[in-house]
Amino acid sequence: MKLSVAALCLMFLCAPAQGEGASGVSPGTIALQRVLEAVRRDNPEILAARKRWEAARQRAIQAATPDKPRLDLERMFAPSGKNVVNEADEKAVSVTQEVPFPTTLYLRYGAAVKDAAMKEQSYRAKLLGVTARARAAYAELFLADKGLAVFDENIGIMRRFSRVAESKVAAGKGSQSDALKAQVELTRMLNMRVALESESESSRAMLNALMGRDARAPLGVPEEPASALPPRSAEDLESEALSGRPELREAALAFDRAGDSLALARSEFLPDLMLQYRRRSDPMRGRTHDAVLGLSLPLWFWKPAAMVREARSEREMAQAELQATRVATRADVKVAWSKARASKRLIEAYRTTLLPQAESSLKVAEAGYQAEKTGFLDLLDAQRSLLSFKLEYYQHIAEYEARVAELERVVGWPLPVGLGGGTPAPGTPGADRGL
Repeated sequence: MKLSVAALCLMFLCAPAQGEGASGVSPGTIALQRVLEAVRRDNPEILAARKRWEAARQRAIQAATPDKPRLDLERMFAPSGKNVVNEADEKAVSVTQEVPFPTTLYLRYGAAVKDAAMKEQSYRAKLLGVTARARAAYAELFLADKGLAVFDENIGIMRRFSRVAESKVAAGKGSQSDALKAQVELTRMLNMRVALESESESSRAMLNALMGRDARAPLGVPEEPASALPPRSAEDLESEALSGRPELREAALAFDRAGDSLALARSEFLPDLMLQYRRRSDPMRGRTHDAVLGLSLPLWFWKPAAMVREARSEREMAQAELQATRVATRADVKVAWSKARASKRLIEAYRTTLLPQAESSLKVAEAGYQAEKTGFLDLLDAQRSLLSFKLEYYQHIAEYEARVAELERVVGWPLPVGLGGGTPAPGTPGADRGL
């Protein structure tokens, strides 16, 4: 579910008061850890990246191997009208092997090895990226389902308020406008719930797709994500990201490979070799054999010179991209860590302060309305505040999980799941279980 949808719901609230499947994911309740296991195992994007890496590993031996040798059979000086195969005067068999200059093969092998290593880092980046998307999608689904539960709870509260307002009107102690306001608010909540139902279905379809399942496959209710920030400072995480982020390692390997490509371009000034061995038979000399060593002549020197200039520019480009990735990594770690820490603090503030205060305010307003000490608008405002705070609370939980997922992707290694998780909002089922 897009976090903006929850924000849209909050904007409405602020208006004036007028069985397990093959993937191992249960259709009853689902846990984040099981979802991530299914994603790593079954996601087609991850599988494609892994196969791309495996294919690249096979190119190194290809790059270090010369082309196929050539076998020539010669039959010469056969008299006219005679069989050229059996009655030729001169017969020869030769084997020819063309090879690049020896250092060229070595450089090609090194470049292919680095290319395979780059594909490995690309695979690791894809693995972390897809699992981060799965964490975020799980959090969005959690937010959608919790939003539905919050709306159901508040719809029940509003129905109770509506009955109280109607009973006061019937007793001649209340205003008909209070009953109408309650009905309008109830209708608006029901409409907002419909939008959340749609987002819940969309989030389930997205999470199923990330797990490599059919979008319509049954998917249970998500448990509250319980990820925790690692007990490290932003500086420590930055240091680990600079050494472990796959994109950064890939950029460093690209720079190294660009150096090999430059050396390969320079080797174009060196001659390629041709080796040939031939056995010959003719009536005058009998059986003889020959050996040939041929060298290509890099006469058109402007071509390899242009290749060298191209390779030098590509190496400078790779160096600039490596520096850009380093700078972006430092910024990404700082941003993700700061946002995750802020979300965690907001979660605690809502859980320990705002939500209990909003619940107390609603109880006081309801008691005051029944005792005819406060108006219905005060009661309605208190109820809206509680609904808004609960939605914001779960939105911060989802935001926190998304930021932890982003931090995991940037740092380059999985962060723990199930350590120091959140707490249900006060007043909801399970709130008494604490951390």
